[in-house]
Amino acid sequence: MNLRQLAPSWLSPTRGKGPGQTAESWSYSTIGIFRLFLAVTVIALLTYFSPYQRPHNIPQLRIETTALESIRAPFLFHVPKSSSELSQERLEVEASIPTVLTRMKPVARTQLARFDSVFSIMAPAIRVQMADSLKQRHLQRALPLVVGSLSVEALNTLVAVLSTASEPYVDDFGVVCRQILSTFYTTGIIASKRPLTAAPTPEVRIEQRTLDSALLYSEQSLKQGAMMNYIAPYRIIADRDAVEAVHELLTIFIQPDLRIEVEETAHLRNEARSGVASIKRLYAQDDTIIEKNDTITQDHIEALDALAERVAQQEAENPIKRLLQIISSATIAAFLVFIFGYYLATRERGIFDKPSQLLLLALLTVSTAAIGSYLKTNEIDVFLVPTPLAAMLATILLSPQTGLVLSFSLALFIGHIFGNFYVALICALTAAIAVYTVRHVRHRNQFYRSMIFLPLSYTLLITSADILQFVPLESIYSHVLPGIFIGIAAPILVIGLLPIFESIFNITTDITLLELSDLNRPLLRELAIRAPGTYTHSLIMANLSESAAEAIGANALLARVGCYYHDIGKMLKPEYFSENQGLRGGRNPHDQLTPNMSMLIISSHVKDGLELAEEHGLPKALCDLIPQHHGTTVIEYFYNRAVELGGGGVRKEDFRYDGPRPQTREAGILMLSDSVESAARTLAERTPNRVRQLVGNIIQQKFTAGELDECALTLQDLHKIEDSFIPVLMGTLHGRVEYPWQKRGQQARRAS
Repeated sequence: MNLRQLAPSWLSPTRGKGPGQTAESWSYSTIGIFRLFLAVTVIALLTYFSPYQRPHNIPQLRIETTALESIRAPFLFHVPKSSSELSQERLEVEASIPTVLTRMKPVARTQLARFDSVFSIMAPAIRVQMADSLKQRHLQRALPLVVGSLSVEALNTLVAVLSTASEPYVDDFGVVCRQILSTFYTTGIIASKRPLTAAPTPEVRIEQRTLDSALLYSEQSLKQGAMMNYIAPYRIIADRDAVEAVHELLTIFIQPDLRIEVEETAHLRNEARSGVASIKRLYAQDDTIIEKNDTITQDHIEALDALAERVAQQEAENPIKRLLQIISSATIAAFLVFIFGYYLATRERGIFDKPSQLLLLALLTVSTAAIGSYLKTNEIDVFLVPTPLAAMLATILLSPQTGLVLSFSLALFIGHIFGNFYVALICALTAAIAVYTVRHVRHRNQFYRSMIFLPLSYTLLITSADILQFVPLESIYSHVLPGIFIGIAAPILVIGLLPIFESIFNITTDITLLELSDLNRPLLRELAIRAPGTYTHSLIMANLSESAAEAIGANALLARVGCYYHDIGKMLKPEYFSENQGLRGGRNPHDQLTPNMSMLIISSHVKDGLELAEEHGLPKALCDLIPQHHGTTVIEYFYNRAVELGGGGVRKEDFRYDGPRPQTREAGILMLSDSVESAARTLAERTPNRVRQLVGNIIQQKFTAGELDECALTLQDLHKIEDSFIPVLMGTLHGRVEYPWQKRGQQARRAS
């Protein structure tokens, strides 16, 4: 699907179908209502995007400059912490609160007593003089739960070690094992340390005692082998197999005795966060904020900003003052909109009468103002405002003059938002440079020029403004970098946004026209193959139209490209048009048809051309030229034939094209060049006087018939068009010197 099909239908004016019908479906009254609604909407949005202004009695200073006078607090106020500072302090306070753990005391007592009970039964049983296999069976009967949890290898190892040992060794073995267990439970065992590693602090609190969570023991890690590191150092359990056997035995008595108190921990941390004060500094009335000749620091700037915001809040709390502020902002916005609208109404009437283009300008204005307001509110660098982007889009899509006026209007409003003359000046000048760099852009690689001039302009202008404001040289680069960024980013964004804006708002730029002027495009190649006569006619027309458009200041590129596509509908029935009949032996199929049928076939090439144009996604500007270049003219040849055959009952209206008449200067030029080029072929004597007479007669005929009444061509324009046609026609229709073989052939024909 072509992008143009996605545009709202009300943005796509319908083509006229009859004489005198305009190309747009909007009536003048409807357009007037739309203009009023759009103006009110833009004013309302601009008013909304106007943030509070800094009170004039509170100076705006820069860091590392010198204070020219002392500044004292007019009343009690405080300097709030920034959101980043407040968040950082809250994180630090939260990190100071350890995770709360509760010790389950019965667990340690129970497991140690259980071990004592098990070992008191195990030791005597192992000391009995009997085979190890019998000892194992006895233990399995006496301690089914414990022995059943041990592997066969571990049970064999324990029986073998203790059976051959002396009685004191067996007692010491039990003491060591109990001591290891007691060590774990004294510190504390937790099921897993994973929740503690995700906590903001590694510290934990157990019964009013704070310690590092790394000191705690994890049930999971102890059972997975970490306990062996605590068993191995004891010389009494020196054998590797014995260590593993003891590990299996003690694992049976390992159970978590610490529990994480999630709710209590969260409650304590939330209390700590809420207890962080949001006030950074407090100034009482008459306290000194800045002493004379002090070097301005960030603390001074924060204090002045806080004071300015407090004053603005006090004024806003007064409903009358707040209402006056809104009215004042709306007044400034209204003046800007009115001045811009007046310019469009007097100098750019074509834009002023097109709702889609007015909507485009409104979108560029509001979006730029919204970005400026966002930057102001969030204290982001002002030079990231994309005024060059809006200026370039308006220049390419509409006109350089419109882009320039829009850029100045936006610069004034951005200066109003930031309350800074230098901001307005820099935005206006850089936007003007942006307009200059793209005023005649025809190729996408020409945007590289903007990528050079814009960053350079930002650098020079910002540096100059900062020097005039006594900004230290080492601080200027931080102001320049945003300008360089937007100077490079704006042209890149324009390249990406242009196709989208062209499709949505039905605007055709020179870039698109140049792409469509390639004669190797499939549609034009097919025209050259199927209707070569029409193709040649279109090329000659293109030269005539381009010369005429340049003479009167119209869009020469649109006129040229429009000629290429104006008769594409003829390729469906090329044999019915005289310029293509030479390749078919000069046979004219109209000889076998009635004048009415011939008229229907001839006029159908307009409808066929529109269908082909829409099928191949041609822009609306070219599609409109297909029916308009014929207007409502009469197909004279077939009308005269019908009169000859049918007498006085023939109506001239039945032999007219459906129209509409030309609505633009370019369409009017195409109508004249089409008629002139076709008629010039019939001239037997192609002298300058005869050619001028022919051109004058055709222009007079079209003017008298009213075909040029709805386009903006003046009598002066028509005279310039006539003068521009003559040299092109003479160059096209010039004769050549006869070759000798041509002269001999003519002499032979005369002799015969």
